[in-house]
Amino acid sequence: MTTSIMRLTGALLVGFITVAVALVYWQVFRAPELVARADNPRLIQAELRVKRGSLLDRTGMVLAFSAPAHLSDSDQVVFRRHYPELAAAHLVGYYSLRHGTGGCEAVFDATLRGKRTQIEELLHRPQLGEDVTLSVSLAATRAADVALGDHIGALVALDIVSGEILAIVSHPSYDPNRLDNEWERLATDPAAPLLNRATQGVYPVGDLARWIGLAGLLSAGITTPPNPLEVPLEVLLAPLSRMGYLATAHQLGFTKTPLTVLPASPGRLPNFKGKTTERDLAVTPLHMARFIAAVAGDGRMPAVRLERTTTPATMERIFSEYVARTLRNITPKHDEIAGWLGIASPVETGRESLTWFVGYAPTTYPKVAVAVVIEDEDDRLVASSIAHRTLATLLQ
Repeated sequence: MTTSIMRLTGALLVGFITVAVALVYWQVFRAPELVARADNPRLIQAELRVKRGSLLDRTGMVLAFSAPAHLSDSDQVVFRRHYPELAAAHLVGYYSLRHGTGGCEAVFDATLRGKRTQIEELLHRPQLGEDVTLSVSLAATRAADVALGDHIGALVALDIVSGEILAIVSHPSYDPNRLDNEWERLATDPAAPLLNRATQGVYPVGDLARWIGLAGLLSAGITTPPNPLEVPLEVLLAPLSRMGYLATAHQLGFTKTPLTVLPASPGRLPNFKGKTTERDLAVTPLHMARFIAAVAGDGRMPAVRLERTTTPATMERIFSEYVARTLRNITPKHDEIAGWLGIASPVETGRESLTWFVGYAPTTYPKVAVAVVIEDEDDRLVASSIAHRTLATLLQ
């Protein structure tokens, strides 16, 4: 009997020790991992109670906000995210418990979420975030969105001096309010509506290779023809050489990912094999907007900004004032808007033609740079019209 009791006592003791060790392991060593798990119901409930700050345009117009709501079959108050301006979808992005954050919702997540103090935790108050004022103009964004219409393409407009993004639109777009319900369709759509074509879409420069080549020729001190816009491209660029053209692409920052906190793509150099030419250099609209901003800004390229601020802009000189002035002097001008029109043919795109318009305004004292690309379009006036309507809104 005594031996049996001793054995039972030992077995119970081992059981208690095992349970104690397991509790210490899970509640101490693995606790942070368990708390951080996406399927942790407490974490989800806590996230629902966070009142994120609003995203505002440069004039204070609301682009995204959180509003109180009640959980089904419960009196518990939670906060839902709302997006009243679908034109700004690719800039503002989305906030989803299931799919995370994107766009400015991701860029400024820490500020929008805010921090909860110990007093607020004791009083069970909701976590309050701070508002963020973006550099974008809602009026210009709406104008660009309407002008783009059913076209597939993108527009980006920059303040030449500060580098602030004033408008950014990409088509096709999506509704962030319905993201959770439509995610699978959006993610598998061949038209890629979740892709921000303004910063991530990489397009052949086509006819705009002439302006890139001119920047290289002038920077190298090579004499250009008196009529550089009329000379055949291969004749114009012959003195620069293909190596010089590639060096110019590096100089203009086309091979780098633009320094923006939004997802962005680097350009793609031509490899000059087979029928590949200078026209096959591929860049994003943001690359071209920064290039024309440097032309209008005496050779200085601004760093891109998303948030409105009074801090002086960081400027990078990519070519001399002489080069910038010479390019401005030969840039076509119409109605106080200067710009370059161009087409990339099916030879460069591998499908239908696309059109570019890259320009600045006003022509005398430039303030805004803009780049527009329209896919599956060979009418130069389409991209030009979209740019003109957007610039008119920004400069009124």
